[in-house]
Amino acid sequence: MIPLKPNTSFAVHLRASSSSGGKDWVGSVTVQCELHIYWGKTGQIVQHAAKPGDFDALNKIIMQKIHGKDKYQMVDEYTSQRGWKSQRAQMASPAQTRTQPVIHKDITTSVVDWTHDETPVASIIWDF
Repeated sequence: MIPLKPNTSFAVHLRASSSSGGKDWVGSVTVQCELHIYWGKTGQIVQHAAKPGDFDALNKIIMQKIHGKDKYQMVDEYTSQRGWKSQRAQMASPAQTRTQPVIHKDITTSVVDWTHDETPVASIIWDF
């Protein structure tokens, strides 16, 4: 995946088929309201352009790409809080990827042994 600019809050990776094998497009927006666009052949994103813009401007471009003549499709999505969606699954913690359930032994113990101890009188007085 492409290294995004610092302070990127949202990005999307789109892909369209082409006669040369496919083309990729990545659009991102930073917290400073800068749009960064990357594009190139699939697997070879080498072009970059930047301009002022916010999430709404980026979303408008994304919709044009998806509904335009090239019919781009969503590949991946990035948020600053969670990273790339595709990498979240790869980075799942071992606790989330266990194949067998964790079995906890029942370690409960009785506070009073009712078979041998006398019932304390105070234990049956209710505080209402």
